[in-house]
Amino acid sequence: MKRPEYLSLCAGIVSCISCVLWSALPAAAQERGPYPYGICSHLLGTEFAGRDKAFAMMRTAGIGVVRCDFTWRGVEPKPGKWDFSRTDAIVASAKAAGSTVLPILDYDHPGYPRPDFDEGPWRRYVRAVVERYAADIPAFEVWNEQNLWGKWEKDPAKYAPVLKAAAEEIRAVAPGALVVIGGFGGAPLDYIEALYRLGCGPSFDAMNFHAYWTQPPECGLPGLIENLRALMARHGDGDKPIWMTETGAATAFRYADTDMGIDPFKTQSHSVDEATQASHLSRILLIAFESGLEVVMPYEMREPYPARFDREGHFGLCRDNFVPKPAWSAYAQFIAMRPAGSVQEKSRWPQGRDGLWCPQWTRPETFDDTCESPLQAREAGAVWAVPALGHRRLTFTSDRMRFFDHLGAELYPTRVEGNAYDVVIGESPVYFVGGFLAGTP
Repeated sequence: MKRPEYLSLCAGIVSCISCVLWSALPAAAQERGPYPYGICSHLLGTEFAGRDKAFAMMRTAGIGVVRCDFTWRGVEPKPGKWDFSRTDAIVASAKAAGSTVLPILDYDHPGYPRPDFDEGPWRRYVRAVVERYAADIPAFEVWNEQNLWGKWEKDPAKYAPVLKAAAEEIRAVAPGALVVIGGFGGAPLDYIEALYRLGCGPSFDAMNFHAYWTQPPECGLPGLIENLRALMARHGDGDKPIWMTETGAATAFRYADTDMGIDPFKTQSHSVDEATQASHLSRILLIAFESGLEVVMPYEMREPYPARFDREGHFGLCRDNFVPKPAWSAYAQFIAMRPAGSVQEKSRWPQGRDGLWCPQWTRPETFDDTCESPLQAREAGAVWAVPALGHRRLTFTSDRMRFFDHLGAELYPTRVEGNAYDVVIGESPVYFVGGFLAGTP
């Protein structure tokens, strides 16, 4: 296997399509919705100093949005004392890289009552952030994992006024901005149902959830999305977009059987090796967009600290020193194969039938099926199976196909005859470009 020459092509694609503010996209692209590929990063805190390098790496990979906290305490350290120096620098770095920010408006302030008790200070904070950045930021997320954190947030009746107040302030200042509901930890249907009953439906423009997968994502992700969409439809929100603003798996050190049986950070059941992290991320992305999600953001760009056993420090797609893990290559390869503006094809057979998954898509108008190189063709997709199927004869709509593994290396399946190729179908996706899969094995 060798590294494909399409990487130079991808650099041009990134500069033209993949790393621009979605508000600056052509009208046709804007109709498809926000920029789909982002990533989480703690830029306001420990990763602030490395922000320019982070944005440069994002640009190269085709990642156009960074999700980070613009915490209340972070911009108002003391009541009435505002400090936007760090958030200004983050937004400036994003603009310089042709990217944008999804800020999370979140967390209590020690100098004020809880926002569900007294909305006034919370409203002032939201308004101050939106007034400052509305020209550069097209969407704002209201809180984070409200169903999991402090005791008060776990009560939908306490989060509802926080969401409603924030939505009113955002829309008053920036009527065109998207209000993204705080990313739920999982998809807590009862909690979301309660929010709808409390009248929160009009207070957000995009549903939002988080999902982590140490087990094969095929087992639960499609059903989770289907159930969430069904709940939204029952409340008249069936057409609202769904975002997944955190996903992935940790790669913390796992205790060996010979260790003392003590696992203080519960890593045994919540971590995977780096190869599995990369494979799972590729499949999560493919399943998510096949299922109609509009935006997906892996958590997170960098590992914040090197503690071997703490899984919270090992979700990163890169190490703290910016050295990429395989998952970073997997994300960049997915974006190269399915660039922003791609349109998912209607499935020609049930996904997951006999363990086989094969989402396919049409790439943007900048690609041209009449070109000599299959890499510039608009037709592309991926195929994998759980469990692996091994060698299978696949028939495509073209005899000029090219194939790549999920990390970007080119593969060379034997062309048996005509449009048929002998492809090894494993648990990690094989990308194909130049035509669609016309026949299943």
